[in-house]
Amino acid sequence: MSRYQSLLLVAVLLALLVPAASAAIAWGPYVTNTTTGSATVTWKATGEGAGWVEYSPGGDEVYRVASSGEGGMHRVLLTNLTPATTYRYRVGTGNETTGDCRFRTFGDRVFTCIIYGDTRGQKPSFTQAGRHGLVAERIAGEEEILFVIHTGDFVCDESEWDEFFAVAGPVLRNTTLVPVAGNHDGSAEAFSAIFGLPPCYSFDAGSLHVTVLDSNDRAWADMERQTAWLEEDLASPLPRKIVAFHHPPFSSDRKHPGGDLAIRAEWSDILSQNGVDAVFSAHTHAYERYRAGGTEYFVVGCGGAPLYPLSGEKPEGYQAGREGTLGYVRATVSPESIGIEMVPVAEVREDDGVTMHPGGAVIDTVRLPAGTAGGWWSALASIPGVPELFGLWRR
Repeated sequence: MSRYQSLLLVAVLLALLVPAASAAIAWGPYVTNTTTGSATVTWKATGEGAGWVEYSPGGDEVYRVASSGEGGMHRVLLTNLTPATTYRYRVGTGNETTGDCRFRTFGDRVFTCIIYGDTRGQKPSFTQAGRHGLVAERIAGEEEILFVIHTGDFVCDESEWDEFFAVAGPVLRNTTLVPVAGNHDGSAEAFSAIFGLPPCYSFDAGSLHVTVLDSNDRAWADMERQTAWLEEDLASPLPRKIVAFHHPPFSSDRKHPGGDLAIRAEWSDILSQNGVDAVFSAHTHAYERYRAGGTEYFVVGCGGAPLYPLSGEKPEGYQAGREGTLGYVRATVSPESIGIEMVPVAEVREDDGVTMHPGGAVIDTVRLPAGTAGGWWSALASIPGVPELFGLWRR
């Protein structure tokens, strides 16, 4: 019996002997802010009680970190982790302990990630379990997902967070979540309280630089600062770059013809000039893909929210689209290219009936080729330790 199994047995025996505590796990766990050498584990408890995270890279190595859980939210930063390594972990609060979960630290040169968003329900018509649940179940079946980008509108309002974490739990407990703030997700302070991140941030994963922006109305009060930060951030030397924010610069949404034109005017030239491969947004509850200035723009707002009909008039640069379809995007990243596939999960009929797509279906694909930096990065990344050094430099 390994040390990890022995500790698990002891925890079970203690739970039988110690009187039940008042705290129990309500949300999570979920992992955010992963790097080559660290990650943050978060969960919410129903009461004020101490908690802990136990984690292991495998074998007999097991580490334990305590959490005070102030206000019911538990957030533990794990440090001194090994790059490109899968860690098993579990959390506990009061008399409740989760089963084994996992995440992988960054550092792989080739990996797969998932992008989806607009998962909110539409009560009384349907709940997150009814539609988002279909998408989450299919994503949970994907193998070796390094991280999941949620492009915003996790919920309809603050009363729905319990439901979101219940439905998305099978996905979130085994990967890293990259959250984007949507217009339904509350204030910037609420976003940070839940995810432990500001609405604007960036990180590196292997050869990929990821930038997350705040496109909500509140951001315009200080947009000059955010745009200046974006230009500085995109100076990253990594060959692959993607950006995510909630409101699409290009869209054939009938409610907002052409997309968010103010966001387009503010950022699109900067994104093209800095060699951004792809931009991922949501807000329009459909799937669309556009190409402008050498950058591919994806609208991935089909994670479970009420789906929108699209206009027949498309902005310039339109490449593909699909309405009435629940689904997500799967991206395979390497220093040389990014391969992107739109995975359909279900068709929603006019009578609100749902028809499932078989596993393995794909309705749109595009391969984004290497930019001018690809060659030197490929050579540099082949030197042991160099990708990790880039990760440390960005921290």
